Amino acid sequence: MCTASNYITDKHYFGRNFDYEISYNERVTITPRNYEFKYRKIDDVKSHYAIIGIAAGIDEYPLYYDACNEKGLSIAGLNFEGNAVYNGCENNMINIAPF
Repeated sequence: MCTASNYITDKHYFGRNFDYEISYNERVTITPRNYEFKYRKIDDVKSHYAIIGIAAGIDEYPLYYDACNEKGLSIAGLNFEGNAVYNGCENNMINIAPF
């Protein structure tokens, strides 16, 4: 299981542990501002802030485990084995792939 911590004072501190037993060739990854993200179920995104984090690069597409954008928004892809639920796609809804 993974854990994340967020501490905000006059600065922003964000961290997490990485308890995986295998490697997915993860590495520090920087996605430049306005790099085009092509999604499967929703419209492509062509405008966004720069991102830095740990990602697995699959087919030149960064799959972030955790990251922070240039405005300080942080994410952590935490592993809670046995607790994840993935629903099917629904018509007339915005369906975003869980990865």
